[in-house]
Amino acid sequence: MVKIRKYSAALLSLFLLLIFFAEPVRVYADNEKVGGGEYSTLVSADFESNSFDGWTAFGNRSKISITTEKSHGGNAAIITSGREEAWSGPSLNITELAVPGSELLFRAYVISEAPEGANIMMSIKYVDSSGAESYETVVKQPIGNEKWELIESVAVIPSDAENVCVYFETESGLTDFCVDDIEILGYQQTTKPQDEYSDSSVGYDFETGLNGWIPRGDMELKLSKDFSYSGERSLYVTNKTEFWNAPMVRVSMIKPRVNYTYSACVMYIDDECEDNQTFFIKLQYNLDGEEVYSTIASKVLQKGTWSKISGDFILPENATDMYFYVQTDNEDSQQFIPYYVDNVSIVDSSAEVKSRRVNTVINLAVSAAALAGLFFLVRMIVRRTRETKAAIRASCIDVMTNAFNRNTYEERIDELEKSPEKCRDIYVTACDVNFLKYINDNYGHESGDKAIIRCASVLLRAIGKRGKVYRIGGDEFMCISDSDFTDAINVEFARENIDYKGYPFSVAVGTSHYDPRIDPDEPDIKALIARSDKAMYKHKTEIKKSVDFID
Repeated sequence: MVKIRKYSAALLSLFLLLIFFAEPVRVYADNEKVGGGEYSTLVSADFESNSFDGWTAFGNRSKISITTEKSHGGNAAIITSGREEAWSGPSLNITELAVPGSELLFRAYVISEAPEGANIMMSIKYVDSSGAESYETVVKQPIGNEKWELIESVAVIPSDAENVCVYFETESGLTDFCVDDIEILGYQQTTKPQDEYSDSSVGYDFETGLNGWIPRGDMELKLSKDFSYSGERSLYVTNKTEFWNAPMVRVSMIKPRVNYTYSACVMYIDDECEDNQTFFIKLQYNLDGEEVYSTIASKVLQKGTWSKISGDFILPENATDMYFYVQTDNEDSQQFIPYYVDNVSIVDSSAEVKSRRVNTVINLAVSAAALAGLFFLVRMIVRRTRETKAAIRASCIDVMTNAFNRNTYEERIDELEKSPEKCRDIYVTACDVNFLKYINDNYGHESGDKAIIRCASVLLRAIGKRGKVYRIGGDEFMCISDSDFTDAINVEFARENIDYKGYPFSVAVGTSHYDPRIDPDEPDIKALIARSDKAMYKHKTEIKKSVDFID
């Protein structure tokens, strides 16, 4: 009897140890009870419709694309390639699904592209109520390149999480990998916004808290009673470490193809800052697997004075994961300006216009005054014409450099081809950034982008009101002016090169003009362009001969 009791006790202990060390129960059914409740499918992505389903490259430090060469359960999957960081892979913002304190089941099939395989992780990034970013690994698993493998795990969303993103990464290295049949299961719940919110508008006055605003990068956001546009508080932006650091807020209420008016009141008072500084209001969103940054409006602010920045923007079709932010314009400066933001407003302008039309019709019906009706109609047409012109101008600008874009350039060339006599009075200047590949390879693509923006800035300063600067390619610019400003370009670039900014910087320049000795009575604009290109490449060759760091 004693032996039976000993054996029973041993078996019971072994059973308890197995329960204690056993892995969590894996969930496969869409509505199976887990953790005291029923899971339902919140996200399902199989990429069979040749769509990214909202997934994008995390931090834009890799590229994701649809592949039909391999898949787990159908004919397509997504592949991550061109990775610049181990943490960059497919990502999806799940803020609307990730209710603080709730439990989510994450599931996906993964295969490595490298023969040696890789440790692939599914991770979560979130921002807490204080604005601090946190990262947690949901599951890590060694993945080979011979067969698709399932990775899955349950994660509890932190109680103070305000912005949640799930993404795939590797523990180390930059191995390409594929992902397919992604599922996120959990309890179907919705969150309520913390500020004034409707289907057509949202507003933030920061009287009750940050209300979903988070830092864009390594910086700090605070509620301040020192200054406010209205009320008692405003949002204070400080301790920036990069020019692109900014306060941002997720705006999931925005609908594609609808015109919204965005506005924010901004002020800065720092004694070490210049008296005037340009600020932007911008929109960040995902489109076809990539992050896009669009400028809504900009304004030069005077130090110590509240100013309202306002502009209209229409979100493209299929855009997802939208964020609104307020940013300074000091990319080439080491001075990071602290500033205050208040009374942010996003309004569906189309509804406002519709309401205004209805009121106008009612007033006309009551007054029965044809003359008044005509007046309001003319006024509306004039306003719409101005808005149309503003929208047309916005579509002509290259967002990255503020120069005119290639479409505008081609329209100008087409105009000059149709009116060749105008070519007698213009100067055509071709410009190209030198050593761009060397900069990208040795100093990073961010420095390469800075070199392109820097070139455009110098050209815009040099040309002034004498003409226009067009960005016609990656690092290629074409200027059309009414006078020769080559000397002005050289002076500006000489000033620019005094301050070394971490990478070699120079620009090749070539200018041409109508020459009656070689050009016909009706000059050909393409001949002028060809001569300016030839002069530019000659200048580029001379510059390359003078340096010893490039073979």
